[in-house]
Amino acid sequence: MNSTNLTPSDPNNTTPRVLPPDQISPKSVVLRIAKLKDVAKRNWKLLLIFVAIGGIIGFIYDITHKKEPVYTATMTFNLGGGSTGNSFGELGSLASAFGLGQGASDANIFAGENFLIYAKSRPVVEKTLMKTVKIHGRDTLLVDYYIRHSGILNEDWEDSDTLQSFSFSKSKTPEEYTKLEQIAMSQIYTRIKGEMTVSQPERKSSFMELRCGMQDEMLAATFIENHLTTIEQDYRQKQTKKTSEMYDMLKSRADSIARLLSGTESRLAQYMDQNQQVVVAQGQINQTKLTRNSSFLSTIYFQALQSADNMRLSLIREAPLFTIIEPVILPLYKEIITPVGMQAGIALGLILALIVIFLRETYRSVMREG
Repeated sequence: MNSTNLTPSDPNNTTPRVLPPDQISPKSVVLRIAKLKDVAKRNWKLLLIFVAIGGIIGFIYDITHKKEPVYTATMTFNLGGGSTGNSFGELGSLASAFGLGQGASDANIFAGENFLIYAKSRPVVEKTLMKTVKIHGRDTLLVDYYIRHSGILNEDWEDSDTLQSFSFSKSKTPEEYTKLEQIAMSQIYTRIKGEMTVSQPERKSSFMELRCGMQDEMLAATFIENHLTTIEQDYRQKQTKKTSEMYDMLKSRADSIARLLSGTESRLAQYMDQNQQVVVAQGQINQTKLTRNSSFLSTIYFQALQSADNMRLSLIREAPLFTIIEPVILPLYKEIITPVGMQAGIALGLILALIVIFLRETYRSVMREG
């Protein structure tokens, strides 16, 4: 019966040990580096050609797509004031007199993050663009100045001959826009929306920051200043809308009472002139009625005037207060955009060269083994 001889392991055995597949010996690392060195010697010209071509293409791209510097205008302001509670408490008697109850107790339609969205909304931006402003001593429509100096002609409208010579010429409302003006304004607003930000620098603070970056220094500064004015005007109009409607109604009623009072006083004066020398009971009764009506209307009229004045004070009290903390200061911060086309071209050329060299060396290895 044959038995297998088990030979004990020899500690002095010189047979090389096989490393596990997940380990690399220093010798194999040196050999691979030597191979890479040989590969680099054989393909350095190819590598240089690809890198040079990528760099040249990137350089040409930088020249043809040169970016203009961007001027950043920033304005910090505080939105405060304005009554948000029951602003008609002291006018309760007035409301009751006209059958209005306690309506319109809250005229504030903005809250929290809504203001940040509202300040960048298209209707507000369009109102700013349709303002006539003075730049370099000349009155100009802001939207037309934006078209000429914002870069939109060269970057967005370069392929449109119609838009290249386009201008609004005069201030218009959105309802008055032509189809071409609607298209132009839509593209202008899209561009401005990306250039402008409204933010709250500190969440615990009530300060707001209005910022925009444009290619013309005066354009950026003028737009920010006028846009804040537009926000304030439009915000005040919406904030006090209900109170304004009540004030207009009270003023209209006071005017109506004033007309009635004037007519009554005129008729009373005529009766008094006619009945100076005549003692007739009917005439005296009519004169007494007119005197009573005139006295009553006079009292109601003065009450209406006082109520309208109180509502006017309430309107002022409810209006929000915009306080500029940091105005726009010239010169503005100028950011020069560094072109990266050449660097990207070199990197891309290097990657393509490595891919080509890998495929070339793989092909050489396969052919050599075959």
